[in-house]
Amino acid sequence: MRIDRLLIAILVPAALLCGGCHGGPRRRGEHASARLLDTGPGARVTKRQAADVEIAMGRAMEESGDLAGAEDAYARALAKDPRRADAEARLAVLAHQRGDEEASDRHFAAALKLAPDDPEILCDRGYSLYLRRSWADAEAHFRKALDRDPRHARAHNNLGLTQARRGDRDEALAAFARAGLDPADAHANLALATAMEGRMDEARELYAAAVAAKPDSPGAREGLRAADAALASRGAPATARLDPAVARASAPSP
Repeated sequence: MRIDRLLIAILVPAALLCGGCHGGPRRRGEHASARLLDTGPGARVTKRQAADVEIAMGRAMEESGDLAGAEDAYARALAKDPRRADAEARLAVLAHQRGDEEASDRHFAAALKLAPDDPEILCDRGYSLYLRRSWADAEAHFRKALDRDPRHARAHNNLGLTQARRGDRDEALAAFARAGLDPADAHANLALATAMEGRMDEARELYAAAVAAKPDSPGAREGLRAADAALASRGAPATARLDPAVARASAPSP
């Protein structure tokens, strides 16, 4: 199904995806590596501490945009401590970003062998499958992440996106709610996923409902503007009728 490139280019940066998806490294508090700077010249550094230093460097390089340097740092971390599932997982994400799905699959398999119950790794693996449109496998990984951590907002959100792409509107809205989105933002997320499947009229209705429920939502307003522009470029009326059922579902709770 055709995806309108103009619409997606405008909407993706403003998507209401709580917790982030697959993109950057996540902070988990201070690393033990930070304390290495305070030790004396005779201090003994464990393999894990040495790997912590490399992983901290890799995360900093990812944030600065030096993805090749980050990959080198994560590889050095594994050379120092081969049981670092977090380094394998970041290598998997970076491999996916550069289009090497074979390497990404290999690193994810290694990460999950080392840490099969880590909800962060399960969620990242699910998102990599989501990006390939492997909906069933992606959903299975998100659900496994939620079995391990029922409050994992990113997994709830990504599960909702997967369900929305499959056309399961009610299930998607419920997942977005569990991720912490209010009804208006949940409908804006659903609208984005619907637009990415090429259903622009439906996406426009959902964005209009989100704006009606939450007029100050920049994501919803920008989405509605982009949807109108996309429909106008196709010669479709920009003022498509809003489904009353959608409007009622979008209304905030009293």
